[in-house]
Amino acid sequence: MKPFEKGIYLLPNLMTTAGLFAGFYAVIAGIQGNFEQGAIAILLAMIFDGLDGRIARMTNSCSAFGAEYDSLADMVSFGLAPALLMYQWMLHDFGKLGWLVAFVYTVAAALRLARFNTQVGVADKRYFQGLPSPAAAALLASLIWVVESNHLESVFEGVPALIGITALVLTLFTGVMMVSNVRFSSFKEFNLKGKVPFVTLLVVVLVFIIITLEPAMLLFIIFFTYAFSGPVVTLLTLKKTRALRQKNREEHRAAEKSAMDSSEESVVDSANKVVNEAVESPEEVSTETEVENSAVKPDDRSGDKA
Repeated sequence: MKPFEKGIYLLPNLMTTAGLFAGFYAVIAGIQGNFEQGAIAILLAMIFDGLDGRIARMTNSCSAFGAEYDSLADMVSFGLAPALLMYQWMLHDFGKLGWLVAFVYTVAAALRLARFNTQVGVADKRYFQGLPSPAAAALLASLIWVVESNHLESVFEGVPALIGITALVLTLFTGVMMVSNVRFSSFKEFNLKGKVPFVTLLVVVLVFIIITLEPAMLLFIIFFTYAFSGPVVTLLTLKKTRALRQKNREEHRAAEKSAMDSSEESVVDSANKVVNEAVESPEEVSTETEVENSAVKPDDRSGDKA
């Protein structure tokens, strides 16, 4: 058994603690009715969650303690906090169905994190198996931010009911996607250390400017697109794979048919050859008979003369 290492790395675990604090504050904000602040806190927790791992790798301070601590913090920030915030915001209007959907999301986040921890070093790093819990939490948080910042509930009379149904469906959808086998891009193949064209920097700055103009709406569009990109890409891949399999089957059948046709032709040729040989053999027999008769006839004549 490996002995416990005394001391912990401060900087990466400090980032993890900041993310945990943001997730806990989101729960408190939801209880107090400050839903917009709670949504922003979850998005901040996502930023801290991305920083702790990168800082640990950059400073060579990765540890088993940090990995376990990060997983527990993610469960609070991206599993419990979004579910409670969504329930306090809209799902409580659906009664038992509302809190059951919130519970499904929480369980799905826990299962997603547990599966991720068991697949470290085994799974393909280019893809995530299931929707990552930070992305799922960010989708729900950006939805709350969009509605609360633009006061969409007071635009039309039927909007609150539509928003409630949307919140219910998205919460259930993100929960199902987290425990699914749908693959989502991890964007880890992008090399941030390498050189890029100068235009790339201008594009990044332009993206930041656009996000600053309407951050809630643009973040919701980004995470909504990412959440639905997995199922769409998976369906297209399955369709392409089925078409390829069908093409291979048709080619195999065509090859078998051509082989059968060639074998039938060879059989027919063999039969024709046998028939031709059988037709030619009587002529040879008659020729041999005539030769024998011609050989016998002189003997008979010589006998008569004697």
